[in-house]
Amino acid sequence: MTQNSYAIELERVRLSYSGEAVIETASCTVRKNAVTAVVGPSGSGKSTLLRTLCRMNDRVPGFQVEGSVRVLGRDIHDPALNVYELRKRVGMVFQKPCVFPKSIEENVIFGLKFHDSRTGRDFSEKSEQALRDAFLWDEVKNRLGDPAHTLSQGQQQRLAMARTLAVDPEILLMDEPTSALDPKSSKAIEDLILSLKDRHTIVLVTHNVDQAERVADDLICVDDKTVCHKPCQRP
Repeated sequence: MTQNSYAIELERVRLSYSGEAVIETASCTVRKNAVTAVVGPSGSGKSTLLRTLCRMNDRVPGFQVEGSVRVLGRDIHDPALNVYELRKRVGMVFQKPCVFPKSIEENVIFGLKFHDSRTGRDFSEKSEQALRDAFLWDEVKNRLGDPAHTLSQGQQQRLAMARTLAVDPEILLMDEPTSALDPKSSKAIEDLILSLKDRHTIVLVTHNVDQAERVADDLICVDDKTVCHKPCQRP
């Protein structure tokens, strides 16, 4: 791992589907332990860029990456790279809350059980800590066995974040996590983002410029198939 201040480094990156460029050129960096907002018009390739950072597009037919994508000092397309380990270090939260047809607690520890196959291990402490980190513990501590779908949409989004946080990723990728939420729930997610940046690097795709101004330390602008060469640091 390189000993520098960047968690993510893109150099002359081109992203395309079946030869048609979504992003023609991207050269930018993301600072460690900062919130970087990715902004731009709808359809400009923001989500495609985000999903590239954890190789979520690998199995999309025709998808191709050219150029250098380095995450935590490592070329993520190095044939020797373990993709599952990459996705443990780089967690992702999607636009719509993603909860499994399981209990609240089973949702939180799902990733922990996947990465640690030892049977009979007690994950209760890590589950509680992840729910606390997601500002959800006080709301669900007496109903951990309830189905996750009984939670409100805002709570489900925080549950999805708790599941991601439980495996302790170094980077959190968030794809418009508040777009489907009411203002109160959106505020809770924004407060959560600000509380996490001391321990995690956060990359947030948002169409809401006001939200970017509230929570982001840096901006990456995507427009006309181009990513700005350097994050636009706010004063």
